[in-house]
Amino acid sequence: MDMMQNLKAGPPPAAPELVQLAGVHKRHGQGLAGVQALHDIDLTVAQGEMVAICGPCGSGKTSLLNIIGMLDTASEGSVIIARLLVSKMSDQARADLRSEMIGFVFQSYSLIPVMTAHENVLLPLMLRGRLDEAALEEAEQRAADLLSRLGLATQMRHYPGRLDASQSQRVAIARSLVTHPRLVVADEPTSRLDNGCVRLVMDLFARHQYEHGTAFVLSTRDQRQFSRVTRTLQLTEGRLAGTPLEARRRPLRVQV
Repeated sequence: MDMMQNLKAGPPPAAPELVQLAGVHKRHGQGLAGVQALHDIDLTVAQGEMVAICGPCGSGKTSLLNIIGMLDTASEGSVIIARLLVSKMSDQARADLRSEMIGFVFQSYSLIPVMTAHENVLLPLMLRGRLDEAALEEAEQRAADLLSRLGLATQMRHYPGRLDASQSQRVAIARSLVTHPRLVVADEPTSRLDNGCVRLVMDLFARHQYEHGTAFVLSTRDQRQFSRVTRTLQLTEGRLAGTPLEARRRPLRVQV
């Protein structure tokens, strides 16, 4: 089966579970000043799946993504990532697992101002350790290819101060994919993009689903993404609802 047939077929029906949340609560702060951000969240995400978490501002989307990405810990409940119970892991073990398997897209982009767009994308690979000449050349080409696919071939040597919001968001998206992660956690990844750029991003996400088995968890209010995801869940006041598990698979429309 060629790539186009795979893209039309959708994810495999029995892909292994990569993320498992059970009875997850999150509270920020203590006492009367505390805020309950998440209530009794149950969620599984399979390898190669793309899940959209929808909800208004203040609904808990960022809190949920931070827990899935191991940037924060749950107040109650269990979080299992790649069959590892996060609460039993040391801070260093969590950091190592994040570096090894998770890519992030932050709302604020979090680009390093003294690095070019190309260097920002290359950074996650560089942080893994010293690369020999051949590995460095391959990494640089991978970063350049991602930027080109996102319409940024002429902005590779630009520093973040010369990039507009759309360009910065696309650099952040390229950086999240450069390590070929098993999981991408993306907070409003298309909020500053026009329709053409949204298509580029969603097609690139789909390629990584099928070429690398990458799973995506996206927080979004952008309805342009909804026809491309495999499942849409609604988060309201920290409580999660969505389509039943058996209804989550949906063919993807991808331009190749």
